[in-house]
Amino acid sequence: MERQTVFTLLDVERTYELGKAGWFGKSRGRLKALDGVRLELRRGDSLALVGESGSGKSTLVRIMLGLEPASDGRVLYGQHDLGQLDPAARKRFAREVAFIYQNARGSMNPRLRIADILAEPIRLHRLRPEAEMTGRVAELLARVGLPAEMAERFPNELSGGQIRRVAIARALAAEPQVIMADESVAGLDVSVQAQVLNLLRDLCREGGITLVFITHDLGVASYLCERIAVLYLGRIVEQGPTGAILGNPRHPYTRGLMQAFPKFGAPLTAPLKGEIPSPVNLPQGCRFAGRCPEARDACRETDPVLAEQAGRQVACHFPLEVAQ
Repeated sequence: MERQTVFTLLDVERTYELGKAGWFGKSRGRLKALDGVRLELRRGDSLALVGESGSGKSTLVRIMLGLEPASDGRVLYGQHDLGQLDPAARKRFAREVAFIYQNARGSMNPRLRIADILAEPIRLHRLRPEAEMTGRVAELLARVGLPAEMAERFPNELSGGQIRRVAIARALAAEPQVIMADESVAGLDVSVQAQVLNLLRDLCREGGITLVFITHDLGVASYLCERIAVLYLGRIVEQGPTGAILGNPRHPYTRGLMQAFPKFGAPLTAPLKGEIPSPVNLPQGCRFAGRCPEARDACRETDPVLAEQAGRQVACHFPLEVAQ
C-alpha cells in the first residue's frame, strides 16, 4: 500500500531583497537562499537535511512550516497549497506539524512551570478537558523519560538533556503527524545526545510520525534518518536513501562533507577547499565547480539539474562512480 504524501515542494525559491545603498538608492542585490528545490515527503519518512552553514536548510524548514512564504514555486501540504489554507485549515496544520527549536530553553517562557508549558498546546487545540490536564502532562513526561514531579519545575532548573526532552514532549502534546527539528541535539554530551536521539527515533517510528531533521553531523543523519538531502547554496545536490548516499556518494560535495567529518583515530582533514561563492553573485554553471576537484569545462558553463542516478537524485554533470 502506497504511503500518503505529506509534503510536496515544486521548484521552491526564496529570495531576499538586500535593500538599497548610496545617495541614489541603488539596490544592493538579491540573495537567493533557495533555488528550485523539489522534494517529496511521505507519511512515516525520516529525512535529514545536511550541508554547510548558509546552504538553506533552516530557510527550507521555515517555508515548510509556513513561517515565511516562498518567493516562487509551490509548497503542498497533502493536496493543498500551504499559502492558500483557510483559517480552519491553518489551525489544523499548526497542530499536525510541530517544530523543535535548536535553542530549546530559549524557546520556553522562563516564568512558566513545565506543566503549563506542556499544557499550552493542549489547551490551544482543545485536545483534552481541563480535568484531564494533569494526567496528560504526566503522561507526556513519562513518554520522554522524565518523572511526573518535573512538571513543577521551571526551565532554568533543568539540565540540557532534560530541557531537550521537555521540548520533544511539547511537540508531542499537540499529537502531530510531522515533527521538524533544527539541530536538536547540538551542544549535548555524547551520552545525553545518544539518549535524546534514541528517544526521538523510537517515538517517530512507534507513532508513524514523519520527521525532518536539520543537522551538520553526518553520524546523526545516518543513525536517525532513512533518507538524506544534501544542500549547497540553496539547492539540493543529492538526495536518496541514507545508506546508499553515505556509503557511495555520487556528488563531489557529498564526498567532501564525508571526508571532512571527523573519524576516530584518524587525523582531521580539510578536503573542501576554496571559498563558498556569494549567494548574491552566483557563478555561471555549477555553483560547486570552483571548489570541485572533478570540475570540467562543462561544469563552468551549464548548471546541472537534479536527475535520477543509480537509485538516488544527483545534480552533477559527471557524478562519481558507484563502488562495486
